Amino acid sequence: MKYITTPIYYLNGEPHLGHYYATTIADVLARYYRKYHDGAFFLTGTDEHGQKVADKAASQNLLPQEFTDTMSQMWQKTWQDLGISYDYFIRTTNPKHQELAQYVIERFRDSDDVYLKEYEALYCVGAESFVTKSELREGGLCPDHDEKPQIIQEKNYFFRLSKYKSQIRDLIINDIIKIVPESRKNETLELLNNPDIDDFSVTRQQVSWGVPVPFDDTQTLYVWIDALFNYMSGPLAKKNIDITHLTPKQIIESIVDIWPPNIQIIGKDIMKFHTVFWPAFLLALGIPEDKLPKTIVVTGFFMSDGRKMSKSLGNVINPQEIIQEFNTYTDNLGNDILRYIILREMKIGNDGDLTLDKIEHIYHIELVNKFGNTFSRVMGMAKKYQIEFDLNQEAISYKSQFEKYHIAMQDNDIYSALHILLDICSHIAQEIQEIQPWELYKQGNMTQLQIHIREWIVSLKEIAKCIEPIMPRISDKMQQVLAGESEHIFPQKPLS
Repeated sequence: MKYITTPIYYLNGEPHLGHYYATTIADVLARYYRKYHDGAFFLTGTDEHGQKVADKAASQNLLPQEFTDTMSQMWQKTWQDLGISYDYFIRTTNPKHQELAQYVIERFRDSDDVYLKEYEALYCVGAESFVTKSELREGGLCPDHDEKPQIIQEKNYFFRLSKYKSQIRDLIINDIIKIVPESRKNETLELLNNPDIDDFSVTRQQVSWGVPVPFDDTQTLYVWIDALFNYMSGPLAKKNIDITHLTPKQIIESIVDIWPPNIQIIGKDIMKFHTVFWPAFLLALGIPEDKLPKTIVVTGFFMSDGRKMSKSLGNVINPQEIIQEFNTYTDNLGNDILRYIILREMKIGNDGDLTLDKIEHIYHIELVNKFGNTFSRVMGMAKKYQIEFDLNQEAISYKSQFEKYHIAMQDNDIYSALHILLDICSHIAQEIQEIQPWELYKQGNMTQLQIHIREWIVSLKEIAKCIEPIMPRISDKMQQVLAGESEHIFPQKPLS
């Protein structure tokens, strides 16, 4: 079984295109491993503590718990409406999660992996993160937010990151913890070589909305130690395991059918927390190296026409709005269409550029004209020329390409996998033009006509099967066309 995770999403707004993209990647991989291998456990959820959440709740005259209950329910409903096939939705306000977070900080105290320290540091409220001077952008701005960090003076508990940096570096260099793409691996190694990335505060003195530190009632847990352990508390909550009297080894044994995380999908803005802090926390807890996360997949950001998406620029693409527009004329295929477009547009790790015009262009050129028309043409000829066929027959002509599809999917390279299927479909369309089945029919060459059309049909059947994890509803539509139950998959957009 593959254990696949998304980041848990912060409750300061509704899901946007970046959230949709990361969650869709995880959903595709989970569906793939359920279909072709020994299954998947897919975890997503919401990160519900911290000052930003408390401030947002107060702005709406709500208690933080009331606000997070409402927002988390909205996120869950959104993913359910979009067919996201998660196995468990973890909330950091879940009592099981709080229990684990407190267990962890107590273990760190007992092993001397945290210590009390007075300090002054730069803190970005938008990122709920400390930043160093070397990380600041021009003008003294936070690297990921257009705001200057605050100067915080507190007495907090610090985690001994310095104790684990060398070990983490070796694990990453040797791909025991694999970070993809390679450029993000190199960035992580640079972080580990940066002397500014050192012991850091894991509690807060002035943030009341958080998990209480059990041995110090003046402190709450820093949101990034609290949040990261969702990946462990999720399986524990799913299985309803009481960890009160368990050792870390026994905790891992209790979820051994799920743990460790095999594929963790994250955005590049939270890379440091997942590729440096997260392994360090697990090592400090006593988790052995062979039970650490296996692969951390770092995604890029979507731009729009070369510029960062921003409400002020008016270029934000709302996934729900795009889906709804396609739904109005495609028999509710909008979600599958957008899934295809964002996954074929951006290779994991790169930034992508998406506009409304590009979305329309990809839909018509690739989905309508290549996939849709090829399926309709082949099945139309099979019907016209009364070709009998067996859908259980193996596709021979493109066997090596379908094998490459599976290799790509197992490398978490959905982009390449999709383009392989698109290329097969394009080659079939090209073969139709070169072979000209209608001429074979006129010549009475039914043997060659049958050979070609039957091979095209079983190849399209394999495309429909392979595309199911990526576009499940459209896969069904493709299979309906192959079964003669429908003639078309994608309609043209009506003229306005």
